[in-house]
Amino acid sequence: MPIRLGEMLIKSGMITHAQLDEALKGQVIFGGRLGTNLIEMGVIGEEELARVLSEKLRVPYADPDELMAVPDHLLTLVPRDMVERHKIVPLGVDGRRLRLVMADPSDLPAIDEIAFRTGFVIVPMVAPEIRLFMALEKYYGIRREVRALPVSETLGGRRVCTYGPTRPAEQPMPRDVVDFSTLPGDGEYLPWEGGDTAGNRIEAAERYTIDTLSRTLADCRERDAVADALVDCAGRLFGRAGLLLVMRDVAAGWEAAAGPGRLREFGQLRISLQEASQVRTVVEGRSVYLGPPGLSPADRRLAEALGGAGAPGLLLVPMVMGRRVVTILCAAGEIASLGARLSEAQTIARKGVLAFEILILRGKILMT
Repeated sequence: MPIRLGEMLIKSGMITHAQLDEALKGQVIFGGRLGTNLIEMGVIGEEELARVLSEKLRVPYADPDELMAVPDHLLTLVPRDMVERHKIVPLGVDGRRLRLVMADPSDLPAIDEIAFRTGFVIVPMVAPEIRLFMALEKYYGIRREVRALPVSETLGGRRVCTYGPTRPAEQPMPRDVVDFSTLPGDGEYLPWEGGDTAGNRIEAAERYTIDTLSRTLADCRERDAVADALVDCAGRLFGRAGLLLVMRDVAAGWEAAAGPGRLREFGQLRISLQEASQVRTVVEGRSVYLGPPGLSPADRRLAEALGGAGAPGLLLVPMVMGRRVVTILCAAGEIASLGARLSEAQTIARKGVLAFEILILRGKILMT
């Protein structure tokens, strides 16, 4: 069985077991590859990671300066659709041999396809994910996801970005509907107790939504699936709801829903944790906020991003892992309505934390 990257780094003394555990947590919450998370934690350098990746994959690693200075004529050698699909950057030509930096140099079918399309013999090379994504953005305008933005001084310094992750176009996710009109007995049987009243119907629908969330989260295998499930459930309960991803100095829009559809522009939201806001208060105090957006421009931007411009209330529920807020469940609407469903929002947040912890444990099992 091939040795895992984490095992190689531990055996070489470059990281500790505790640092590997922390990087695996970051990988589940924020995405990106293990090496990217270790670089962003500051426990390993880019060149060190490149050398280890080269040893693991048995291919040469690209010089970072050369990768960021590729001549224009080389960029035209590989069709753009292949660049986007396989995450590759041409680095140099030696006769009929094309040196190609690849996100996955072990992908033999991709190498064969690229060779057939370009007419070159492909020499695969490796680079840390974070550096490769910088090159893809520079040369092809392929925007990096928020997790792959530079955070170390050697990679451009930490900054609050102004754009969000690029996602393929997709249709609004289907929503489960309880059609009580199809139940037998013409009202003789009801899936709730206490009679056929509006309040009992609402309570049954909410219970159904939470139960559906539990089953969905139990089947999730990756972080975006967890986010989709949480937002879908919260969107049903609150009408307008979303998730903020909390990093060291910025809270970034992750997913949001308004009714049956997704709010695609929510991913562009960025709230600096250096400026005063209720978001910052929630992060620092690890406590729930329920009230008006207030005068903070950041909180008003959040309400607008949720499609609730002018909404009288905001609900912010922190999702805490290891005594740190990693995600915030947020909703906009009438304060009384938000408050009436506060317990459901906290249940959603707790289930989300459990789902992330399961993914972390799964990652540890696969890593060791």
